[in-house]
Amino acid sequence: MKRILNILLINILIFGPLPPAVAADKKAIDEERAREIEKAIFMASGAQDRVLRIGLVDCIAYALKNNSEILIKRIEPKLKEGDVKIARADFEPTFSADYTLADNTKESTSLLYPGISKSRDIDFNVGASGKLITGTEYDINFLNKRYKSSVSTQSPNPYYTAEPEITITQPLFRDFGVLVNTADITIARNNKTQSQEGFRDAVMDTISKTKVSFYSYMYYLENYAIAQSSLVRAKDLLEVNKARYDKGLASSVDLLETETGVAQREKSLISAESSLKKAEDELKLITNLVDDPQTWNAKLELLDDKPQFKEEKVALLESLQNAFLARPDYKSAKIDLKNRDIKIATAKNALLPTVDLVTSFGLNGLGKDYQDALEKTDSDYKDWSVGFKVSVPWGGAERAKSDQRNLEKAQALLAFKRLEQKIILEVRDKVRETDIQARQVKAAKLNLETEKKNYAAQKERYAAGQVSTHDMLDYQDKLSQAELDYVKSLIDYNIALINLDKSCGLTLVKNDIILEE
Repeated sequence: MKRILNILLINILIFGPLPPAVAADKKAIDEERAREIEKAIFMASGAQDRVLRIGLVDCIAYALKNNSEILIKRIEPKLKEGDVKIARADFEPTFSADYTLADNTKESTSLLYPGISKSRDIDFNVGASGKLITGTEYDINFLNKRYKSSVSTQSPNPYYTAEPEITITQPLFRDFGVLVNTADITIARNNKTQSQEGFRDAVMDTISKTKVSFYSYMYYLENYAIAQSSLVRAKDLLEVNKARYDKGLASSVDLLETETGVAQREKSLISAESSLKKAEDELKLITNLVDDPQTWNAKLELLDDKPQFKEEKVALLESLQNAFLARPDYKSAKIDLKNRDIKIATAKNALLPTVDLVTSFGLNGLGKDYQDALEKTDSDYKDWSVGFKVSVPWGGAERAKSDQRNLEKAQALLAFKRLEQKIILEVRDKVRETDIQARQVKAAKLNLETEKKNYAAQKERYAAGQVSTHDMLDYQDKLSQAELDYVKSLIDYNIALINLDKSCGLTLVKNDIILEE
């Protein structure tokens, strides 16, 4: 590869810029080299023993920073803002100007003025037209003209005209009203709001998944620590039995049984380590740490290394109120119903006949020069008109569209009611789960305290020869299981709170996160 790059460099110095095909090859080589360098950095980092101490807030920040789903959803409101501007453009005025020079030479057809007649006509017009939100269309023009003819009877010659005029067209039935004419703008704004709710939902989902992954990793850390403690207890028991065996106080069966218990706990420790590594990788994946050469292979140490139990009082009715106020999917569904109402209104309006009131008013100025024409442009020389334009289509297609819009609204209402039912059941389930898990924590804590006391008592009985080795190993297992059950209850309670916040739409509030609009 180095030789190829050297040859390309010599060619550039001698013969000038590279041909397109060669330049493309060089680009491909550069890209490949960049990938190789990046791969080398990753490999070099993987060979180092790194420790990354990280907390829950850090994990959330990492997860939100480079999440592709969030980046996609973040762009959507900006796209919808473009739709709003496009819809508004219907009410922006249009300015126009034209200049025309016409020269005409022809044989006269008049017996009074035989021969050839010549004329030169210059038109310069400016104007503005547009539409108001009521449906009113306006057309404002300022017409200017200079006309010169070879006919001797024309006076003045040349003559100038200046004619300002305005034409107003007001729909009286179809296309009348603010609601109908601003329907596209309102729908575009609503769609933008829906996209913002979709963005909020994506952020909430990412935060919830990150927190669940964080607590899952915490659980497997505790699981691994408990497996280590269990192995230590079994090894301690083995040392005691070895000493007792040497003194003839324990049988070979007791020694073998204890060795078997140690082997089983070593196997459990290896399994716990495997689960821990998988949970660590899942946390790195959701926090995007796998994309960083410095952190992809680092060992994670949690700043919040122990699960906590902070009991929260959760009321069902309050949770339901929060859900109906804050859930992005519910707010989006309500906006969708508003859009459908607007579409029904516009479809109903389209069934009406087109009856337009058309009025026009203008002034006529005529003079020997342009200044003279402007001065004579007053109310003494005016023209005006008033009229109606009527159009009554058969309307079969419009009636079909109106029926469709009403059926779509009926569908949306059914879906909306179904969503409300789903929210009620989901929130009730999360509230119930939170209460159950809180009681599980208390029960698991009481059970752990009992098992600790029982194990301490059984150790004393074992020392007095009143408990067998087999029973002592069972008591160790029960203690380890009680420790693990307590940790699991703590983790499950925290995850239940995470799921409850998500179902109530309070994930952002509970995590003090404010999204930029």
